[in-house]
Order: sequence, then structure tokens, then C-alpha cells
Amino acid sequence: MKPMSGMIGMHVVGSAFSAWDVRPISTAKTLSALPRCRHGACANTAKRLMAGLVFLLAHGVDAFAQEAAAAVQTETVVCEARAVDDTRPRIGLALGGGGARGFAHISVLRLIEELRIPVDCIAGTSMGSLVGGLYASGMSVDELEKLVTTADWKRLFDDSLERPQRSLRRKLDDRDALSTVGIGFRGNRVKLTPGLLQGERILALFERSTQHVSSIRDFDLLPIPYRAVATDLNSGEAVVLDHGNLALAMRASMSLPGIFQPVEIDGRVLLDGGLVNQVPVDVVRAMGADIVIAVDVGTPLAKLDRNASLLQVVSQISGMMTTGNTRRQSQTLAGRDVLIVPALGDSVATGDFTKAHEALAIGTEAAEQARERLAPLSLATDEYAALLARRPKGATEPPVIEFVRLENQTDYADEVLMAYVSIPTGMPLDPLKTEEGLLRAYGLGTLSGITYEVVQEDGRSGVLLRARPKPQGPNYLQLGLTASSDFDGSFESNIRAAILFSPLTPNGAEARVTATLGSEPGLKGEYYHPLDPASRNILYASAFYENPGLNAYDDSGNKVAAFDVQRKGIELRAIHEFGNYGAIGVGANRASGKARVEIGDPQLQPFEFQDGSMFAQLDMDRLDSLFFPRNGYYAQLGYSIAREWMGSDGDYETVDIDALAAKSFGQHSWQLGGRYHSTLSGLLPIQNRYRLGGRGRLAGFHTNELTGQHYALVFAGYTYELAKLFGRSALVGGTVEYGNAWEQRRDMRFGDGLLNASIYTGFDSWIGPMLLGYGWREDGNGVLFLEIGRPF
Repeated sequence: MKPMSGMIGMHVVGSAFSAWDVRPISTAKTLSALPRCRHGACANTAKRLMAGLVFLLAHGVDAFAQEAAAAVQTETVVCEARAVDDTRPRIGLALGGGGARGFAHISVLRLIEELRIPVDCIAGTSMGSLVGGLYASGMSVDELEKLVTTADWKRLFDDSLERPQRSLRRKLDDRDALSTVGIGFRGNRVKLTPGLLQGERILALFERSTQHVSSIRDFDLLPIPYRAVATDLNSGEAVVLDHGNLALAMRASMSLPGIFQPVEIDGRVLLDGGLVNQVPVDVVRAMGADIVIAVDVGTPLAKLDRNASLLQVVSQISGMMTTGNTRRQSQTLAGRDVLIVPALGDSVATGDFTKAHEALAIGTEAAEQARERLAPLSLATDEYAALLARRPKGATEPPVIEFVRLENQTDYADEVLMAYVSIPTGMPLDPLKTEEGLLRAYGLGTLSGITYEVVQEDGRSGVLLRARPKPQGPNYLQLGLTASSDFDGSFESNIRAAILFSPLTPNGAEARVTATLGSEPGLKGEYYHPLDPASRNILYASAFYENPGLNAYDDSGNKVAAFDVQRKGIELRAIHEFGNYGAIGVGANRASGKARVEIGDPQLQPFEFQDGSMFAQLDMDRLDSLFFPRNGYYAQLGYSIAREWMGSDGDYETVDIDALAAKSFGQHSWQLGGRYHSTLSGLLPIQNRYRLGGRGRLAGFHTNELTGQHYALVFAGYTYELAKLFGRSALVGGTVEYGNAWEQRRDMRFGDGLLNASIYTGFDSWIGPMLLGYGWREDGNGVLFLEIGRPF
């Protein structure tokens, strides 16, 4: 019988491992009495994990499973209430974890419905918590099947914002060949990201799918009473979630260690429940189930030999944790209980989310094999219909939002975050639009998460937003690599390391210091200062030192000289951004430097130079990739004027136009673009001369082989996507290019162009986009080239 008061949101149902002690919990504790994550405890997660593994090896996995299953609370009986003369046994489902293998649960549910078997309560772990939670919320089997077979699981397991939706500031990281790597600095400590994924898209899907029961905070009041099982990171205890936000409870239950960032609920940091209770038979029994239907979709242990790798051994030990507690739970089944184990084998692995149809088919086979054992649990048609009619129903219309509240734990002003998320009051909630805004805010790159849930306060429906900073911030390490080679004596490589400081002001100001080591060493400091919460008006300043190398070639493509250039300077800009589409800016720069010959004619004298100019620039950037574009467009229009009174050695003016558009058709993609760069007046200094060569810039020439005060070209490209590896594309492609460089503007003629072409294979690798190809030009010469981190 359900208690009248004192409902406990999380019941401790057992203990797992800690570094020094493992013992059962004999009584449930309220959350206020439970210890929170102490200072330094979360930082020692790895040490605790290893200690736990040592405990497992020393004491046995089966003993661990027995400890984890101990002390189940039995005082809370929540399965459907019964009249005095109602003797029907209550039936509960225990749905186990197993990643994509858990799709097989849906087929078991389908047969249960076909046989008119009443489900009075459900407990689930990991993927079992997802399927069980959605079914308990009132989602039909058909809706569940449609969800798992049509969802873009690869995208759901990728928190990154698609490039066209990122802010222009984050798009510039691509042009600078910098990536944030999940390492940060706080005080004198180095901190690592707690998970590869924050789970933003997954949680958004859960929120959208459970919106019809968003006002229900007590999981006993769902159409079917429900529990999700998770693991406390700090104590190793199994935790049963019985109230709160249903979507967040499901997300907490499937927080795979090292993959998803743990979820904090009521002061406890929670991981995947499979670590301690893979198939929660005891939990559903404690809910009042007389008969348990348990579905085990876990991955069996691999067969290893003495030559197994360290990763294989660690994976096997992790498997022992789940198979051990599963075996312990299965041994409690008796009498009319039914255990169903779909024969998923190697056909569907934990991460095979694209194999939903295979998992469903195997689940159907397993359910059919259990038909005879399940059939005695059936109800008569009218009795079953009456039972379904008694169940509470969720809302049929989206709630009308009467207030929006933000719990902001970040250093950003509330107005900054709310500039991304527009939730009008007095209107029904639009979950898709809300998710879109949240993902844009997440695209700032410094948030651990920004989530929403529908809440009820004083009879009013509202939206509660929660924003959390990344725990490894506010100082983030960024790394990048660029390299190129023509396999003919020319090889250049540069490694970049940067520290991003963000946010520095409530409006989101950022600073970054970048050091470059390699062929072109340099040091650069930048400051980016938004003047308003929406970051529409920005001041930008930078100071830099760079040491690029410039090569000179003869008419046959032979390198005849190499110049060492040292340059230092400052730049100031005022920018107005148009959302994440584009920006217009004006600015000025001042630089000085010197150049000397490293290789070549020693008669060439070193020289010093001064630069000073003002400029205006318009940018539009909606490309999905700067390196292997498949969709979108990019355009840049710039005008620069240098004068002696600005500090320049001479007077000159330039105009620069670049444009690129891309369109994909399935695995095929076309690119079309052009470039026009011209010195309108004066003499362009040698260190600022335009340079051509390489893919998209006349591929039959070495990089920077052609130089001039003017150049123009048009190009067309094609790529075919061969495959994707962990969301990264491997492709083959080619370009056809036509253009040239000229010293005199009057010599620029279309008929004076040079035809070039290239073929290449590319991969968007973890060290940077790389490609290997061959460029050809119309005189028959060509260049074999390798490029890493170079934009199209």
C-alpha cells in the first residue's frame, strides 16, 4: 500500500564499490541525509574505479553482485491498487540495460499487449529505463518502434552543433585550425571533461517524448508506476529514482561512464544503473509485483586468452559487474516469473543503434519462444479493456506556458543565455523550437549543459531552464595541426596550442593566447568583447608575432629561394554580427617586420618593412565544413587601404572577393566557387603579395608557387562520401580550376588563364582534416600533395 507521505525520491537498494569498503545498506535514507560529492572526491573517480576493480578481482564478481542486490526496500507497494475481492496477481516488468540491444524490449512489449497481459509496474536500467519510462508514460508500442527506427541515433549521440548553426566566433576556430580537447585549467589544477558527451540531444528527445506527462512528478502517478535505476558515483550504491523529472531520470540511468557526463539529482552524482543492477527484478518486486517478467539484453562475456589487451581485460571486468548482478537477480525468479533473453549474440552490439530492425526481429523471436509461459497471465478481453480504461491519461495538448525561469550557474548574464532561447508566455510550448534555442546556447562551447523541463507551480505551468558551466573551465586548452608536403623536398608543419579564457564578462567576453611551433612559429593574443547580451556588436583586438617562410619558384616549378620573414603587429576591429549568418566589420592594423634570404642567391639583401592600413570586410558563412564542404555557402568581400600616414611604406589599395557554394545529393556533393583579388592602386609590398597553389587555388602548382599583385580563378569540385567512421567522413573527390596570377592589372584576361585539376582522397581525422592527392596543370606538370588542416 502506498505511503500517505514521506515519499523518498531515491531509495538506496544496495551498494557497489568504493575504494576501501563495500557493505550493504540495511535501511533507506532520505536524500538530505546522504553525503554529497566532497571536494576532490569526483577528481578521484579513476582511482576509485581501479580500487573497485581490484576489489572485484580479489573478492569475486558474484559476491559483488550479492552486495549490490542486498537490502531492497519492501515497504513501498505501488502496483495497481486492488479491491478486497481482487485476487489477480500484480505483474511487473524488469527491463535490463544493453544499449541498442535494448530495442528488443519493444517486441516483448508487443507480445505482452497481444496476449492482454496487464503490466502493473515497470522498473528499468539504462536502455531498459528508456523503453520502460516511455511505455509507462503512455507511449504505445507502435510509437516506441517508430521512435527507435526513425531516430537519427548518430546525431543524438553527438552534442556538437552543426557548423552553420554555430556562432561566428566558434566558426573562426575552424579557420584557425583549433579544436577544444576537453582539458581545462582552474587555479593550479588541470581538469578533464567528465564525459565525451553531455547528452544534450538525448535529454531533449526525452523531454519532447514525455511532455504529455511533464506535470507528473511522482512516478507512481504515471499511467504505469515506474522506477529507473542508476548508480551513485561516490558511494557505488544503486539508486532508485521514483519522482522528479522523468526525462532526467531516464537520462541518469543511462549515463555510461566515460561516455556521458554523469547526472546530478538531489545532490547525488549518478551513472548508468547497469553497474550495480542490470536487470532490476528486486526493484519491481519491491514495487509490489507478485509476478515478474524480466528481459535480459545484456552483452555476454567475451572469451579471452592470456594475450588479451589491457582494454579487453578492463572491458571484461566491466562485463563481469553486469553479468554478475544479472545472474544474482535471475536466481530470485521462481514460480510464475518469466525470464526472456533475446539471442542477440554478436548480431547487435551495444552501440549498434542503426540495427533497430534486427534487434526488434530478434526480440520478436525471443518473445514467441516465451509465449507458452506468458499465456497463462492473460486477462479476458473485457477485463483487460477495463484495466486500461482505469489508467490515468497524460495531457493531450502541449501546456500553455505562463512563466519562464532560469537557474543560471554560469558566469554569463541571464540576458545572454535568454537571447538564444525564446519561449513566449501565454502560448503552448514548442519543444522543437525550444531545443533549437538551447542547442544554439550550448554552441557557446563553454556550457556543460543547458536543459529545460516543464514544471507546475501554484497551479501554473512554466518552463525551468538550467545552465551549468563546463567543470574543466573557465580556461580551456585548444589544439590544432596544419601540415603540407609536395613529396619533393617541401614539407611544412605547425602545431598550435591555445588557452581560451571564457567568459571574462557577463556578456561573454573571451581572450585567447595561441602559440605556434613548427615551420612558421608565432604567438598571438586576442580579446573579443561583446557590447550587448546578444553579441551583435563586438570590439576585437589582437597582437601578434609571426615567423612565416616564403618560397620563390622559377618558371619550371623549382624552388630557387626561401625567405625568412619576421612580423609583429596589432589589429583593432569593430564588428556587427547578423546572427550566426554573417558579420560586417571595420578596422585598422599596424605591423612591422624584416625579411632575409635563407636559401638562394646570397646577393639578395635583407630588408625591413612597415605596414599600416584600414579595412572593411563583409563575411557570410553557412558552410557545413571549411575543409570538405557538402552543403551551404561562404562569401567574403574585403577592401583595404594603406597610406604612409598610417605607417605603411607605401600607398596601395586592394579588393578581395571569395565565394564558395556546396550542395549534396546523398553521398554525392558538388562545389562551385571563385576568387578575385586585385591591387587597385599602388604597389603591393612583397610580403603581402597574393600567392597561389594547392587544391582550390590552382592545384597543379606547389603551395605559394604563383605570386602576383592580382589573381582570379573559378573552380568546380566533386566529392563522394565513401563512409563515416565515428561520425567522421572518408571521401574521394576532385576539382577543375581555371585562373592565374598577374603583376599588372591590365594583363588580367580570361584567355590568359591556366587549366588545373586535382583528384584526392580525404578523411576528417581526429588530428585534423587531411587529404592526399595529385594536382595537374595544362602544361603537363603536376604535384603530389598532402594537406592537413588546410581550408578549401
